[in-house]
Amino acid sequence: MALLLGEMTAIDRSLARTLGVLVCCALLVGATRARAEPADAASGAIQLKAPSAAAAEGATSADLEHMLAEIDGEPAPRRAAAKAVTELGLDALPAITKALEALRKQATPPVQAAMKPIRDGQAKDNPSFDLLEKLLDSKKDGPGTRTAIHTVVLARALAHIATTAALKEMILVAADHEKVFRPEIARLVKASGDRAVPALIETRKAENRELRGWSSVQLEGLGKRIPGDAVQTKNNQVLSDVLRAYGTVHDPDAIPIILSFVNSDRAQVRTAAREAISAYGQDAVWKLKEAYANLTGKSAQEGWSAADVAKELFLAYDKFRLQEVYQLLEDGKVREKEGKLAEATLLYDKALARQPLLDRRGEMVAGYFAHARSLEDADAERALAMFRKALRLDPEGPRAKPIEAEIAYLEGRALVRSGISDVEPFRRALALDPGHAKARHELDRLENTAEERRSRTHRYVAAGALLAVAIGAIVLFGGRRRRRAGPASPA
Repeated sequence: MALLLGEMTAIDRSLARTLGVLVCCALLVGATRARAEPADAASGAIQLKAPSAAAAEGATSADLEHMLAEIDGEPAPRRAAAKAVTELGLDALPAITKALEALRKQATPPVQAAMKPIRDGQAKDNPSFDLLEKLLDSKKDGPGTRTAIHTVVLARALAHIATTAALKEMILVAADHEKVFRPEIARLVKASGDRAVPALIETRKAENRELRGWSSVQLEGLGKRIPGDAVQTKNNQVLSDVLRAYGTVHDPDAIPIILSFVNSDRAQVRTAAREAISAYGQDAVWKLKEAYANLTGKSAQEGWSAADVAKELFLAYDKFRLQEVYQLLEDGKVREKEGKLAEATLLYDKALARQPLLDRRGEMVAGYFAHARSLEDADAERALAMFRKALRLDPEGPRAKPIEAEIAYLEGRALVRSGISDVEPFRRALALDPGHAKARHELDRLENTAEERRSRTHRYVAAGALLAVAIGAIVLFGGRRRRRAGPASPA
């Protein structure tokens, strides 16, 4: 026994303590499961509710119809139901459009009758007046009232969505049922501000003559009557929609304004301006030729169509705009050859900031790759970000696999630093680049460490088993020896 205990001490006392802790943990887990199993058996498996179809696929016409029906219910919850409709998102736009088309076909006299007492009681220029609240409080309960409530609720939902398409549908409500909702739509247009301008511009070419005039009045009220004023906005999306709206209606006064944006530094605006000017077709050919001559100093060739002139004009603008960008690229390549990698990548960053999709961006990959490798030991996080940028610039280029190998290697190192000894990133790095020495070193180190742990564990398990057999033998044979001796004789 002493020999066994001595051997156990030689193996490792710390492991014995670890084994004891593990045994206690196993017993504790088993007891916990034993207590939990009856409860689980009695209660049954918990089933999670799947999300509704409306949440997963957007509000359908049936969903919207159900929501509108709740507004017609009891007075208490109807306000909450109306609020839910007014907060619908963009995915509900088709259903809202379809519902408004159906409401537009309802009889007009009942709607006017429901609206008349509310309008008669409205004080002029009362900012606190809320048409929807008055309709919900109305004692009338007929098809006209329901049509009015549903129309106002859906118009407010469109104002909440606030895209150009949604606001165009909202503006159409101004002509419904003999213009009974026009004050409410005017209020929503004013609240929408610049976002309503593209929709109002397109409505100026609507089939309804009165609606065209009303839209012009609303633009004037917003201070956006002429194209030069309409493009005065800080929102790139609104500006892009304004330019496209002018291209849709073919406003000749807007052509010079649109041409001023076809070389914008903002890619979104530049694309919208080029699409808008192209939509004019031959109506813009003379202005396009004039712009081409002013930029290049030579006249457009005879026989060029508006599309031909636009194409040549855009190419000339791109060449002129990218001249500085190409110079930044060339300066960066000079710094790269001189070994000044930090300066080179800084110049490349400036070039990409000006033109993210530069056609020669693949020439920057070598500089980013070299700089990132120089940072691996000092700043692994920054090196990883730089490798990823280089891969985005040319994901199919000749350096793609070595870059992916470096990324895998650095990701593996990050896991090791966080206490996770995962060999898979290093194996992936070697599969991409078999000559990656650092990945090979880390993989060998982790595998050797794992092998040592397995060997040590086997020895500890063998020692524990030996100790258990010895203790069992002592208990067994020691008990027999006592029984053979029998009880002691009395004195």
